[in-house]
Amino acid sequence: MNDHSGGPEESLDGWVLDQERLADRLAITDLLTAYAYAIDDRNWSRWESLFLPDAVIDYTSAGGIVGNPAELAAWMPDAMAAFEFCLHSTSTHEVRFTGPDSATGRAHVFNRNGARWDGQFEIVDVGAIYEDTYARRGNQWLFAGRFEHTEYITGGKFAAMIRDAAAVAVAVAVADSAEGRMPPFG
Repeated sequence: MNDHSGGPEESLDGWVLDQERLADRLAITDLLTAYAYAIDDRNWSRWESLFLPDAVIDYTSAGGIVGNPAELAAWMPDAMAAFEFCLHSTSTHEVRFTGPDSATGRAHVFNRNGARWDGQFEIVDVGAIYEDTYARRGNQWLFAGRFEHTEYITGGKFAAMIRDAAAVAVAVAVADSAEGRMPPFG
């Protein structure tokens, strides 16, 4: 491996990575794709298996909850029940290696959903940035944490309800941090 491990302050923008780091980067990219399909397929056991058991996942900016993978996997079926379909697409993925078995990353997500609310069908579009931490365990990269920064939610009445719930969740998180209870990623 080259001597550029990609420490927290070291930028590897444009560097040619060795084969091992390229394989690591590809595995992490595949992890994001597996995450998107696990949600779209509503395969919650697959979704949960993509995380370390003690990972922290924060969906408050989208009106969701904060918890570990088991808690979120139990919450997801009801939270996603109003959606007739989901199509998660991730792009502009950036990975920074922070050690031999650890990395951070961020990716843009565009999530198109079909929802039925009050007897009406609507398209709900969500744009967000995922801020991730990754850890390698053996030959597998897993999420050590995921924080969703929702930038927009568009659509009709259902989208408005989600935006309202997200605003409340974010206000509670801000109040908690003012009292010294910091969100999982500071």
